[in-house]
Amino acid sequence: MLDSFEKESRLHERRLARQRQMRLMEEAASGLPLHVNDDDDDDNANNNEMEYEMPPPSHVEEVDSEDDVPSMYSGIHNSNNLNKNGNDNLWSSANSKDLDDSKLKFVMGDNTNNNSNNNYDETASYSSWTERQKREHDESRHLIMLASRRVSSSSGRGGTLEMEMRDEERRSRRYNKCPVWFMLHRKLICSLCLVMALIVMGVLIGQMKKNMGQDGAEWPMNPATGGSSSSGMTSGTSASHEPMDSSNEESTHNPQDSSNNNNDSSSNNNQHELDMIKFERIKDRLLEHQISHASTLEDPTTAQYKALQWIVRDDPRQLDVMPLDDVETGLTGEQVDREEGLFERYALAVFWFQTTDLAIVNGGSGGGSRNGGPDRPFRTEEEEEDEVEFTMQEIQWRESTNWLTEKGFCLWHGVICHPVPQSTAHGASSVRYDDDFHVAILNLTENNIHGLVPREVYMAFTKMQALDLSWNELGGAIGREIGALRDLQDLFLQSNQFTGAIPTTIGELGNLYNLNISDNKIAGTVPTQIGMMSKLRDASMFQNRIGGRIPGEIGYLTDLLALYLDSNRLTGPIPTSIGKLTSLVDLRLRANKLTGTIPSEVGELKNLETLYLDTNRGITGKIPTELANLVKATEIQLYQNSLTGPLPSELGLLDGLIFLYLGDNQFSGTIPTDMGKMLKLEFLYLEENDFDGLIPSELGELHKLQVSGPSRMDHVLKVIIF
Repeated sequence: MLDSFEKESRLHERRLARQRQMRLMEEAASGLPLHVNDDDDDDNANNNEMEYEMPPPSHVEEVDSEDDVPSMYSGIHNSNNLNKNGNDNLWSSANSKDLDDSKLKFVMGDNTNNNSNNNYDETASYSSWTERQKREHDESRHLIMLASRRVSSSSGRGGTLEMEMRDEERRSRRYNKCPVWFMLHRKLICSLCLVMALIVMGVLIGQMKKNMGQDGAEWPMNPATGGSSSSGMTSGTSASHEPMDSSNEESTHNPQDSSNNNNDSSSNNNQHELDMIKFERIKDRLLEHQISHASTLEDPTTAQYKALQWIVRDDPRQLDVMPLDDVETGLTGEQVDREEGLFERYALAVFWFQTTDLAIVNGGSGGGSRNGGPDRPFRTEEEEEDEVEFTMQEIQWRESTNWLTEKGFCLWHGVICHPVPQSTAHGASSVRYDDDFHVAILNLTENNIHGLVPREVYMAFTKMQALDLSWNELGGAIGREIGALRDLQDLFLQSNQFTGAIPTTIGELGNLYNLNISDNKIAGTVPTQIGMMSKLRDASMFQNRIGGRIPGEIGYLTDLLALYLDSNRLTGPIPTSIGKLTSLVDLRLRANKLTGTIPSEVGELKNLETLYLDTNRGITGKIPTELANLVKATEIQLYQNSLTGPLPSELGLLDGLIFLYLGDNQFSGTIPTDMGKMLKLEFLYLEENDFDGLIPSELGELHKLQVSGPSRMDHVLKVIIF
């Protein structure tokens, strides 16, 4: 019963109960009687506990309960009265292990000593106790026996009841360090603390984002921090600007648009929001027109992101696009031109950052890296070997007048725009004027430009007619987006470091006249789509790493004047369809790995002046007699092949020939006498062959033949012998 009470009572109440229990047991041992208090029957019924009360106040002093919580013993005898009988009468575990029967009867109220000094005030509660005495006697007896055994067992372990009480008091004191109200509401308090911690973390993260945006505007979601906004197409702010450093610019208001700026910059918060809206608005339109990839516009390290940030925040002209609500109603022709002008200004800014930012040039991001970017192939082993790290000084442009300034890009170095229509010219020159109109020519040849050509150069300039980036240090693959330049007429990319394959989309350049991608590191094959370029006149692809066969579709280029495929890795035979290039003037297929014979269809090239088929050890067979039809030929080079047989006498009909190189083959037989009719011949090389017989005397009539010895004949003999 005591164990059950200990579990249900609070720890600090158990401490008081144990103290009262000890006192009661000492009183019982000294012979004092116990009485039962039945004032609270309801509590007794609920707890199954009996409450005991000492005699009236004349003999017993009530103990004040600190917590007013009912305990097993509600009253105890005054300790002063206990001391009157002396310590010898006190019961303890040291004197006895169990209560004897006489003392137990005395404790249970069976003592009939009438001479006791205890005078009780007979009350109604005392009478009630008399009626219930028999029923409660057994329960009290059992309780006292349990208490006695507990004390006895505690003493047997080498301790006392007082020591156990002190230990319990220590545990209770540790428990009571936390307030009661905290223990009752601990779950709610913990939840509130967690919510407050989350709020504080959110505030700190927001402040960090804000600080990052203000420091460098490098946070993707805050591109225009510290910038200015405008509501007009060309209205905005003016600023002093240096192309290489746009981070420390200070903006000043344009007097012509001060009213608009006052409305737009009524507060710093509104201005910041407008910059964000402008950034997203222009970004959405760029994505809508597929000018840039979304991934490049969200990465602060790319040239595209830097260019758009410059357009929104740093560009003194502060161009903008029309809101979508206004676009749905339709745009006028002038508004379309202005919007496309913004796209082209943005594309030029992308090209600037792509080729002047050291991290991007040396293999960083920005719509294309040395690994290619979104639309670029991975590097080959040869490209990895060619990789070079540059310094800032090495990548500086030789000329960059007006680039990324307040001037319209029509005044930027290397940019030539279309003439402005008279309705919007406003006195602008048809050659050079300060505006942002359609780019007609982008000519940055020999300007020490490094890096990649971003896709924006191909996608934004819809009316470009000439693109000349030759003699620079540009690398990477030629983007497949080049097919978007439908109006392009001249493409000059020679003498760079371009890699990868020729994109098949190049066949979409139906208006292209001149294609020069020579002297690069382009690999792959000649795409069959080249036959779709019906207006092509010059196709220069020499000095690359192009392999595979020459496509038969090349015969569709009937307007082609020059075909330069020399110094590559071409294989297979010369296609017979090459005979359809009747307008061809210059054909150069030298220094490849071509095989087979020289097709007789070459003789159909009536306008051909130059024929280079040398340095192809796989070319065998005889020289076709149809070559005699090349009446306009001035230079034929067939040396370092594997040609055999005698020289055809029909070669004598080429009376306009100046250069004839036939050395290092396997020719045999005699030298035809008709070669003496080639009166314009100046250079003749026949060495390292298997000729026999006499040297025709007719060769002595070649008066223009350059000699290095005492006579022409001696020179001819030397040429033949050696």
